[in-house]
Amino acid sequence: MSSPRLIAAGLLVCLLAMVQPAAWSQASLTAAGWPEPPTISAKSYALIDLSTGQSLASKDDQKIVPPMGLSGLMTAYVTLQAVRDRKIRLGQTIVAPAEADIPPGPKMFLSPEGAPVSKLLEGLFVIGAHDAALALAKAVAGSEQDFVATMNATATRIGMTNTQFVSSTGGADLALELKATTTARDMALLANQLFFDFPDAFALSRQRSLVFNSISQNNKNRLLWLDRTVDGLYATDFTRTSSSLVTAQRPQPVGPQDQVQRRLLVVLLDVPSPEQRSADALKLLNFGYQKFDLIRLFRQDERPTMLQVFKGIQDQVRVEFRRDVNVAVPRGATQNLRAELSHPRGLLAPLLAGQPVGQLRIWLGAIEIHRVDLVAAESIRSAGLLGRAIDSLRLWMTSLTNRPEQDKDSP
Repeated sequence: MSSPRLIAAGLLVCLLAMVQPAAWSQASLTAAGWPEPPTISAKSYALIDLSTGQSLASKDDQKIVPPMGLSGLMTAYVTLQAVRDRKIRLGQTIVAPAEADIPPGPKMFLSPEGAPVSKLLEGLFVIGAHDAALALAKAVAGSEQDFVATMNATATRIGMTNTQFVSSTGGADLALELKATTTARDMALLANQLFFDFPDAFALSRQRSLVFNSISQNNKNRLLWLDRTVDGLYATDFTRTSSSLVTAQRPQPVGPQDQVQRRLLVVLLDVPSPEQRSADALKLLNFGYQKFDLIRLFRQDERPTMLQVFKGIQDQVRVEFRRDVNVAVPRGATQNLRAELSHPRGLLAPLLAGQPVGQLRIWLGAIEIHRVDLVAAESIRSAGLLGRAIDSLRLWMTSLTNRPEQDKDSP
């Protein structure tokens, strides 16, 4: 790709929602060179490249199912938020909930005095312990009911549009739990948010066993023993079906000399058995790593351009990407990539550092496969009354003579 031409690419005021390749028909994807995923037993799945946020493959990823034990992953995420916000501390000891309040399912077997928050999180990530989830819910919110309200508010905030939780554990009354909903796509959004907000949590999910009160229990993610690159994330069994979120991290080249640790996520819902769950996850992970290359388009610290600012204390703002711009591409299809940098002609102050001001849009043939935000590299305060008035006149005059332009460049 010729970076200077891409950097000079045109101006598009309207910013659209991300288009995932998985939303296209398999026939369209195959025609564009997108690999066909393997056949697996899960009734619903999603394969996500967490290094880029792209969907690489899916099957009925918007099929609504009860989350059951996967509710514990949201409990862990909300708890980590509470630790970050200093509502509770990792070293703080939380008393155990009443035995009668703990629903059937995996447990740490807490003694009445409880355990530190750090150990309860370990129990939640490693075995999905219901007693740990309930203890944390009450510690964070005062009651499980209030905590569930926070879980659902968090789900809404991160875009889990088809998710509704009814408990912190996923193991409460069965009739109640069957009213809860989620999808593979929504659980992928949660895992993606966890990855970017709390990457250290993966150190807990990769533990093969939990030892507490002299009792040792194994992680349900059997791939931890079969593939050293697997390091999480969450697994649960319910009656005759299993579900899980599995992550792996493997080194991948992004250029002639550079390589990165590339992380993939598999979400599997409604799998017939734990054995098939492991086989399905491994098939999809290998598919993602073997059939797709990771290409670096820009480094994070490259400054694509300066944008004009109106009504601010300065008339230009530096813009950048939040992180290195990498894109997952079907192996051997790099020559079919094209990209476009879109941004408005001018921006209105005030601006905050990190505020999106444009997008880099990337296509494989006719299919858009990725979008990356262009953000302000610095904050710009509003100008005084006179400065704003002068710029209002400039904007009006500009609107009479200028028309939007747009340019495209192929990598």
